[in-house]
Amino acid sequence: MSCQTGIVASSGLAAYLSSVSHHSDRCIQINIENEELQLIQNRLAASDYESDWDRNVMVCIEDDQPCYIFYRLDDKANDGAYNYVFMCFVPNDSSVKNKMLYAATRATLRRIFGDNRISTEFMGTVPEELSLQGYKNQILSAGSAAPMTDAEKELAQVKKDEASMRSQMSSNSATLPGLQLPVTQDLQTNLEKFKKGFINYLQIKLDTDKEELKLWDCGNIKASEFPEKIPVEEPRYHLFNYQHDFEGESIWKIVFIYSCPGYSVPVKQRMMYSSTKSCFLDSLAKMDIDIAGKREISRETK
Repeated sequence: MSCQTGIVASSGLAAYLSSVSHHSDRCIQINIENEELQLIQNRLAASDYESDWDRNVMVCIEDDQPCYIFYRLDDKANDGAYNYVFMCFVPNDSSVKNKMLYAATRATLRRIFGDNRISTEFMGTVPEELSLQGYKNQILSAGSAAPMTDAEKELAQVKKDEASMRSQMSSNSATLPGLQLPVTQDLQTNLEKFKKGFINYLQIKLDTDKEELKLWDCGNIKASEFPEKIPVEEPRYHLFNYQHDFEGESIWKIVFIYSCPGYSVPVKQRMMYSSTKSCFLDSLAKMDIDIAGKREISRETK
């Protein structure tokens, strides 16, 4: 079973979910580890769902570790199967890549588990939001909203998650206008040089460990030299101000190119580049760097 992000369910998790034994479990914790959905723990029901809640859910939560939790209620659906609450815990101080990874994989995990078995779904950033009282607050809040279709619910949840991630992805470092990830001073300086025409090529690397954008290469190159600049093992952003003739006139145009070798690149790295791209382009526009064309290329289209 695979997810849109490239994350797969481990063989152990797939076997567990396909068995009938998990129906007796009250609480199921699943984490993303080594680019797989892994079963971390499963806890048996001991009493009614309210009495079991905090002693089961709260032990799954670590301050700095995102996780998914499925919690079995006592009531059943029309087909006789138990209803579940699906929770996604993503702490405020999680890394940007983990925030995006857990948010992007969430919908697919829900489908793997079974959409029809989930009666309530919500996300928390602090442990208290996943407590029994936090769950009851979610129910009260949902009860005051107008009924929505399944598609409307999913769209609303996606927007909520995106808004939550944007509010959390802040930094005290100097940033480009509108860009959440910090940039090195070297990159900022060379963007200004590129804007003024002193250089016609920039290659930008997204450092996933430091969660910052930094300059990787720059200079003046010919169009024929550009293919040799594309890394074959890692993604990059490129800015190239190239010259061409049109009706006898020499014209300069700035092109933005996102190069990615393909699925040999780790999932988190692909997601970071893909999710940061639009913000980076918005920031370039605010710096009056006019992008005439955009292109995404892989190693095969190099």
